[in-house]
Amino acid sequence: MSPKVQALIFIVGLITLLAAHAQEELSDNIESERGCSGAYKRCSSSQRCCEGRPCVCSAINSNCKCRKTYTELFKEYFEK
Repeated sequence: MSPKVQALIFIVGLITLLAAHAQEELSDNIESERGCSGAYKRCSSSQRCCEGRPCVCSAINSNCKCRKTYTELFKEYFEK
């Protein structure tokens, strides 16, 4: 491949990577404005968990906290 084509592919890849990162940051900002709870934070019927995380409560329906999904735990394990 010519150097111009390689440079073009590199630039397109870089732009795609930056756009994906910006989208993640934007979604985090939207969720924080919406008032959702992050991982291991308190939750209730009025205070939902962010990113579709489950709200897990104790047996007497108190001390509810947002738990990470299996996908998040799996991803963190392999990023170490």
